[in-house]
Amino acid sequence: MNMTRSADIAVIGAGIVGLACALELAQAGTSVAVVAPRTGDHAGQASRAAGAMLTVFSEVEAAHPQQRVEVEVAERVAARAGYDAWLEQVADLAGRPAPALTPGVWVTASVPADRGELAAIAAAAANAGLAGQLHSPGDVPGLHSKSVFEALWLPGEAGVDAGELVAAAAAAAMAHPRIAWFDADASRITDNGTDLRIEVTDGEPVTAEHLVLAAGVQTSAIVRRSPGLALDLPPVLAGRGVSMMLQAVPERVESPIRTPNRGFACGAHLVARSDGRTYLGATNRLSTRPEPGRRASVDEIATLLHDGVHELNAGLRDAQVTDVRVGYRPYTVDHLPLVGRTANHKVLVATATYRCGILLAPRVATLIRSELEHPGTLDDHSYSPRRAMPVPDLAQLVHGRGDALAELLCQPGGHLPGGAVDQLGSVLCAALVHQHADPAVRRLTRSAPVEEVLPLLLDVAGRSTR
Repeated sequence: MNMTRSADIAVIGAGIVGLACALELAQAGTSVAVVAPRTGDHAGQASRAAGAMLTVFSEVEAAHPQQRVEVEVAERVAARAGYDAWLEQVADLAGRPAPALTPGVWVTASVPADRGELAAIAAAAANAGLAGQLHSPGDVPGLHSKSVFEALWLPGEAGVDAGELVAAAAAAAMAHPRIAWFDADASRITDNGTDLRIEVTDGEPVTAEHLVLAAGVQTSAIVRRSPGLALDLPPVLAGRGVSMMLQAVPERVESPIRTPNRGFACGAHLVARSDGRTYLGATNRLSTRPEPGRRASVDEIATLLHDGVHELNAGLRDAQVTDVRVGYRPYTVDHLPLVGRTANHKVLVATATYRCGILLAPRVATLIRSELEHPGTLDDHSYSPRRAMPVPDLAQLVHGRGDALAELLCQPGGHLPGGAVDQLGSVLCAALVHQHADPAVRRLTRSAPVEEVLPLLLDVAGRSTR
């Protein structure tokens, strides 16, 4: 590993996307400086709190516009196609085995609305030539839930031990002769005209001709601390997720098992880890002020356990909790990543992969390399940070989300009288639109105009009536 404090390219961030970019660029023959903590607990980092699943299709929702589905699935299919070869490259560079992929993912249906979700997922897989198959719950190893009535097998997806993967990628970066890793946070970036200067929290600045900003939810904070750097980036939002590691699970899962997305969050899921433990994930709530060191709340843990026990495996009650993790997933208003050149031609961005960072990392890295080698390649790409990004208003955000709001209050499996879900959903939607007169609601909606803001708005509405 080279330790010169200047390089052709600097990469800020050492999550899986940043590490993949560093390795891709170093393999292309350029010198790379990674600026990010190498040691410590990496509090709040999404990569190290992930399961993970290579969710090519199972992140699709029935409510997603077809154009969004086509764009997202096409990129995920491309990422999955090259994933095995990328793992082999990481293992070769690290001089140690990379984690093996566990073929396939199961998606379960527990409530009537899940039929539509599984149908949307199955359609996306079939359109990509990787059709799934419907099975009875008894066919799913490790699934023990009375509420599940159907399961979709997706052979085009896979599971991977995210912790082992990040460790292998970090080892590969440490071993690479063209990568220097500076174990510190980036505090500010300045452009002196000829190169970029990255000031760090501990040590002398690092300089580079180009910069890849792969700092996840810290991206916006770094930009704010660099007032002279005009990047014209859209805001990067933060989805706070809580997960836990379990041991002594009564029956170990083989391939990952998950529910569809619901309640403005990712589905509950179980993923086997290489050390014999089982990963249970994950909650997802918009966080307007990410706090990397903030521990999981009782409510977050209770929600996670409720979903895991009732929808995936009742035997989890007897498992032992060995670790609880918190990670902040970066995403944008239109839920597509930010990959490409910013308004400053020396600075590229690679972030906002939301819940698909583990899957998309090598794909994002190849896109960044293409843009550096052939400027303008990504100008018209769907991930371009310069793309138009329409901002929905509150009425648009709540449209068609009444059932999801009602389910959020009842939790999956909660029972209401016939027709009450529609009625409750309509009342909740109308109440939220009415609450737009509240300055707190307007500020929150302006800062995060995404559907994930709706649970927070319910909290605001509840407090205002007390």
